[in-house]
Amino acid sequence: MPLPFSASPRPRPATYAVEVVALALVYYAAARLGLRYATIGQSISLVWPPTGLALAALVVLGRRAWPGIAVGAFFANAATAVPLWVAAAIAAGNTLEALVASTLVTRYAGERPRLDAMATVRALILLAAPAGALVSALIGVTSLELGGALSATGWFTATAVWWTGDLLGALLVAPLLIAWVTEPPPTRAVRGALEVALLCLGTALAAELGLGHLLPVPSLLRRLDYLYLLFPFVIWAALRFGSRGASLMTFVVAVVAVWRTVAGGGPFNTDSGGGTLLAVGCYLGIVAVTGLLLAAAVANERETATTALRARDEQLRVALDAARMGVWFWSATENRLTWDDTLRRMYGLGPGEEVTGYQDFLSRVHPDDHEFVESSVRRALAEGGRLDYEFRILLPDGRVRWISDLGSVVSDSTGKAVGLTGTCQDVTDRRTAEEQLRLAHKMESVGRLAGGVAHEANNQMSVVMSAADFILARPDLPAAVRADAGHIRRAAERTAAVTAQLLAFSRRQVLRPQVINLNDVLERFRPVLQRTLGEDCPVTLLLDPGLGPVRADPGQLEQVLLNLAINARDAMPRGGPLTVETASVELGEDSALRAGVRVRPGRYAELSVTDSGHGMDETTLAHAFEPFFTTKGVGQGTGLGLATVYGIVKQSDGYVWADSRLGHGTTIKVCLPMTADAPEPIPVAQADRPVAQGELVLVVEDEEQVRTIAARALTEAGYRVLVAESGERALEMMRQNGNRPALALVDVVMPGLSGSELAAELARAAPGTRVLFTSGYTDGEILRRGLLEPGAEFLAKPFSPQALVRAVHATLTTKH
Repeated sequence: MPLPFSASPRPRPATYAVEVVALALVYYAAARLGLRYATIGQSISLVWPPTGLALAALVVLGRRAWPGIAVGAFFANAATAVPLWVAAAIAAGNTLEALVASTLVTRYAGERPRLDAMATVRALILLAAPAGALVSALIGVTSLELGGALSATGWFTATAVWWTGDLLGALLVAPLLIAWVTEPPPTRAVRGALEVALLCLGTALAAELGLGHLLPVPSLLRRLDYLYLLFPFVIWAALRFGSRGASLMTFVVAVVAVWRTVAGGGPFNTDSGGGTLLAVGCYLGIVAVTGLLLAAAVANERETATTALRARDEQLRVALDAARMGVWFWSATENRLTWDDTLRRMYGLGPGEEVTGYQDFLSRVHPDDHEFVESSVRRALAEGGRLDYEFRILLPDGRVRWISDLGSVVSDSTGKAVGLTGTCQDVTDRRTAEEQLRLAHKMESVGRLAGGVAHEANNQMSVVMSAADFILARPDLPAAVRADAGHIRRAAERTAAVTAQLLAFSRRQVLRPQVINLNDVLERFRPVLQRTLGEDCPVTLLLDPGLGPVRADPGQLEQVLLNLAINARDAMPRGGPLTVETASVELGEDSALRAGVRVRPGRYAELSVTDSGHGMDETTLAHAFEPFFTTKGVGQGTGLGLATVYGIVKQSDGYVWADSRLGHGTTIKVCLPMTADAPEPIPVAQADRPVAQGELVLVVEDEEQVRTIAARALTEAGYRVLVAESGERALEMMRQNGNRPALALVDVVMPGLSGSELAAELARAAPGTRVLFTSGYTDGEILRRGLLEPGAEFLAKPFSPQALVRAVHATLTTKH
C-alpha cells in the first residue's frame, strides 16, 4: 500500500520517533556500505546510496524526518578516523543535501511528485539531484580539508568524486524507493510480479554475460559495446511497467556492474581505481537517465491519449444525451442486456432497477409490436444485417412512447453472431409531428379539392337557394309544391353548409376578424347553446373576469361553440352538464409541446368545453379532428364538426386539442392569442328587410343563372338594375346610357376583365360608385391570385336573396 506524502497530517509523537529512529538506522547501514568503497580517504566514495535513501525519505515522509538523516549520517562518519566535528559537519551536509533536493522536487513537481510525470523527472535530473549533491560535496570536502582528513588528492578532484557519488545515489536509489513505495501497483499483480521477476533475472544474466564476459566471444564481436546490450531490458521495463520497471532494472544493472567492477572484472577496469569507478558511474548515470526519461515520456503519451479518449467519450456522451440517444448491448449467448443511463431513463427505469435480459426488454414493448420486434431481431441475427426499426414501448406509468432502434450484429472470431449492440432514440415527438404533418397534408388536399369545386358548387347553390326562396315567397303556392320547395331549400342549405365546413376546415373561408371579448361572445350565445342542447343538458359558464381580448371573427367563434355543443350533446344521449370555461394562460418555453401540439409562447385566452359523456379512446382521439371521421351512424353526421373547429381556430392563429378518456367525458380546449387592442362592439344583425330608394345597381356576373337570380332579388327589393355578363360589357353599357350606378355587384373571377380590374375602371369612369365583390372561390384562392384588395367588401356564394339585399344595403349605407 502506498505511503502518505508530505502533505499528510503530522503523525503522533510516538510514530514520529519511530520514523526518525528507523530512518537513522537504515541510513547508517547504507552509509557504512557506501564507505566500504571509499576511493579518497575514508569518507569519499563513488558509490553512495544514502543520498537516494535520504531524498526518498523526505519526499515520502515529509521534510520533518530530517533528524533521522542527521543522526544516521553522524554515527556513520563518526565510525571513521575523522574528527567528531568533521563527522558532524558531513552529517549536516548530508542532511542539507536531502532537504535541498526534496524541496526542489516538491517545488517544481508538487507535493505529490510522480516519477511517471515528466515534470518530476526533469526536476530530479536537472535540479534536485545535482544541486543537492553539490551542497553535500562542498560542505563535506571543505570539512575534511579543514580537519586535515583529506588525502593528497586535490580539493576539486575530491569534490567532483563526492558530487558524482551522491548524484548517482540520487538517480539510482531515490527513483526506486519513490516509485515502489508511493505509486500504486499495476493491475494483474500476480502476472505482473512474475514478469518483473523474470525481467530482473534476465537483466542480471545479461549483465553477467556482457560485463563479465563469461562466454567466449570471437575477436570481431569483442569490438562491440556489450554494455549497451542491457539497454533493451531497461526500455522493456519502462514500456511495460513505467517508472517502477525502469528504476528497478536500472538498480539491478547498477548492482551487477558495481559488484563485477569491485570484484576486478568487467569492461570498466582501468589503470586507476578512481577512473574505474568513474567509468562505472558514467555508465550507470546514462542508464538511469535513459530509463527515467523513457518511462516518463511513455507515461505522458499514455496520459495524453487517455485524456483525449476520455474527452472524446465525454463528448460522445454529451452528444448522445443531447440527441436523447441511449446505448445498449445484448449478449445472445449469455442473454445479458446492458443499458446506459440515458436508455434507462428513456424506459422509465428507477436508479436501482435492472434489466435482466431479452425477455425483460420484450415485456416493456407494446403488445401490438411484440412480433415485429422479435422477427426483426431474429432476422438480424440470422442474416448478420443491421437493425433499423421503430416500435412502441409501455412506460411504468402506462404512457406509450415511440423508440427508434439502430443496431449492428456482434460476431466472434468465426463470424458467428453472438449479440447485438446499438442505440435507441425516443422519436415520439417526431412521430407526432409526422402525424400532424400528414394531417396537415390531408387538410391541404381537402382544402384544395374544396376550393376547386367551391366556385361552381356555390354558384349553383346560389341559384337553387334563391329559386327556392322565390317559390316559397308566392302566396298562391299549393301545399304540396311548397313542401317540395322547402325540401329543395333545405337540401341546398345542407350542401352549402357542407361546402362551408370544408372551407372552414381547410382554413379557406372568408373571416372578418375583430377585437372581441370572449366572455361577451359566450354570454350573448348562451341561450343558443341551451336551446341546442335541450333542458336535460344544463350549460354552466365559468368565466374569467380578467380575460383579455382576442382578435377573431365573432360569427366563426359562435360556429365553434355550436359545433362543440352539438358534439357534446351527441356524447351525452341521456343528458348531462356542459361546462364552458375561460381562463388566461401563459404558454412559455416549457409549454412548447402540449398533447402533441406545438405552440408559440405567449399569453392566450383559453376556452374549455367539458362534457360528461362517454369519452373517447386513444384511437378515436387521434383522429378526432380529421375530416369525415365520425363514430356516428350513417346519416347522423358529416364528420366535419371538429374538423371545422380545427380550421377556424387555426385560421385565427390559435390552437385546439382534446383531452378525453373512456367513461370520463371530453374536454376541448381552444387557445387564442390575446391582443393589447381594445374590444370592438359586435354589430347586431338587423331582422327587418332593408328598404331601397330606387338606387341603380350594376350586376356583373358571367354565370347567367346567378346573374338572373341576383337581378330579380334586387329588383323586387326596390333597386333599379343593370346586368352585364362581363366587365367590358358593363363599361360599354355605362357609356351608352350615361347612367352612373350607385353600386356595382361584381364577380371576382370572370373572363376578360377581372373583378378588381373592372373596379379600377369604374373608379375612373364613375367616381363614387361603390363595389361589392362576390365569388364562389375562397378568400385564400382570391388572395393567392391577387384578385381582391384587402378590406374590400365581399359577399361569399352561395347567398340567398335576403342576404344579397342586406349586403347591398349595408355597402350603400356604410360611411367611407
